[in-house]
Amino acid sequence: MFFKERCSLCGGKLDSGNVCTECGLDNNKSEKHYRVNRSSCDGQPLTHVHQPEYDSRRKDRSRQEREQKEKERSALAQSSGSRARSGRSRKKAQPYNTYIEGEKRDRRSRVGKLVTVIIILVIVVSVIFPLVDQYIDESQYDSYTDYESYEDYDYDPYAYVTREIPADGVSYSQQFAQGDYVVGVHIPEGTYVMEGQGDNYISLSVDDAENGIYLYESVDDEVTSVDDIRLYTGAVVSISGDGYLTLSADNAQAEQTTGGLPNPLTESVRISGGQTLTVGEDFPAGVYDLSAVSGYGAPEITICDQEGNELQTLYPWLTDSSETESIYRNVVLPQGAVFSNTDEELELELVPSETIVSEDYLGYYDRY
Repeated sequence: MFFKERCSLCGGKLDSGNVCTECGLDNNKSEKHYRVNRSSCDGQPLTHVHQPEYDSRRKDRSRQEREQKEKERSALAQSSGSRARSGRSRKKAQPYNTYIEGEKRDRRSRVGKLVTVIIILVIVVSVIFPLVDQYIDESQYDSYTDYESYEDYDYDPYAYVTREIPADGVSYSQQFAQGDYVVGVHIPEGTYVMEGQGDNYISLSVDDAENGIYLYESVDDEVTSVDDIRLYTGAVVSISGDGYLTLSADNAQAEQTTGGLPNPLTESVRISGGQTLTVGEDFPAGVYDLSAVSGYGAPEITICDQEGNELQTLYPWLTDSSETESIYRNVVLPQGAVFSNTDEELELELVPSETIVSEDYLGYYDRY
């Protein structure tokens, strides 16, 4: 071919590759592959010129852009796959609930406070309580020490007495065995001296609720006598021990002594060892002199009120080996009292006392 063909679009010259040097049209391709009114020169000046190396650079840049896009798509695909695999390995994220999370925080706070309180309690129990006990023990010891330091304290059993016993009266002296005696019935009112017999131990207690006198004295081989024993009418004097106790007074108010009432009971009662009897059911209620026929021991006598509540329990010691200890006089046994002789070898006898204060046997214990 002697002349070069022209561009079928703009009439420009074609290069060796049949690409128009003016508009860049590739004349090797059929026109049916081009769109009408579209070219690569759109947006360029009408006077621009297509150069082979410019077109080559443009193609290289296009290829590089395609390769870069391909790399980006590949990297994106790999990243997506990795996230997908990672997402499959992780648990599905739970939606965040402000109320629930607040409750969890409050619960954790309460648990923490509870643990703190428990720790404090453990410390208190293990550390503070022993210290408090030690302090109490030391305080008690100090109080005992203080008590010992007041050994010379002079107790006044007559501090609440409002009436004095008259200094004038008659001389009176009498020996008493074990038993309960009422002043004004068995003993005249007066101020007495108590004396024992030799080395025998014997005690005297005074229960006078009306005058607030609660007295206990004893005599033995070292202390043979005690003076200033003030006995007011109505007081109960209990004597216990081996031997007789002598009471003497220079101002006995003999004219006030009533002598009591005759005992309505006439029959004695035998109680063998191991027996338990109820007063009013097994034998009559009343006032008895309790004596040991054989053996020795201390029967248990429980005094109860009308509802069966315990008022007092007596344990008189009796033995057949001693004349003075073989008897306990004026034991008042009201209805419902329980007499228990648990000593198998001890045999007892209840003999009606000579005189009584009243037939209101339960009222005798109203002073307790």
